[in-house]
Amino acid sequence: MATGWGRQVRLDFQRLATQNSTTKTYTTPFAGLSTANPGDDGQSNAEPTSTGSYARQSITWTAPTQPSNDASCNAVNNASISWTSTGAFSTGATNLTHVSIWNTSSLATTTEAAFLGRAAISVPQAVAASGITLTMAATTGLVMGCISA
Repeated sequence: MATGWGRQVRLDFQRLATQNSTTKTYTTPFAGLSTANPGDDGQSNAEPTSTGSYARQSITWTAPTQPSNDASCNAVNNASISWTSTGAFSTGATNLTHVSIWNTSSLATTTEAAFLGRAAISVPQAVAASGITLTMAATTGLVMGCISA
């Protein structure tokens, strides 16, 4: 699976539904870029360093709407999310293939406890120079869903 909430978030969804409690602390989420699928726990994340002005970007979500029966209940970003390079984020033919979602802006924090989920980038892009802007459109750029089984 290349897109979805991380396993700790899915476990917390179940805790909330069955025990009315959660174990994670949810704060402003941040989107990062990765040259690899971060995996279900975020530990395969290959995020650029702060070179080229790279930084995780904050995400604000549109309130989910009531889904129809057996349809996905999606969370979508309500504002565009952009990264503009002042130098290379990735080198040569190394494409950024995934967005990783974290509960911190710190590039140094890559623990499973801070990982929220990941999504595949539909058109992978290398950022090997300055002046390149990658943008995820509002309401369609980042869609995270939950569907009944």
